[in-house]
Amino acid sequence: MSESDTPSDPAAQEVTPEQWARDLLDLCDDFSQFSQECAFIFDGLAAVAQEPECITPDTSEGIRHVNFWLKYQVIGYREKINRLHSGSVILRRKSKVK
Repeated sequence: MSESDTPSDPAAQEVTPEQWARDLLDLCDDFSQFSQECAFIFDGLAAVAQEPECITPDTSEGIRHVNFWLKYQVIGYREKINRLHSGSVILRRKSKVK
């Protein structure tokens, strides 16, 4: 988590329940799409694994590219979840103060 995502950041203190809820719904929608894309990719990789003789240098490069893409998608989701978690902590603190 970066310093800008910590609850002590003044910009993070501006989180509202409405914005937090919108961000959560957006994350859920994005993750649902990502999950569908992963299912398609994994089916393709399973098919390739059943036919090892069809693995050409281009196929190998494609698999490497997909691996890179998946890795950075997961990192992005982890960062979004961390931001939402920080926002949740801020909102809980605000609700206790009221």
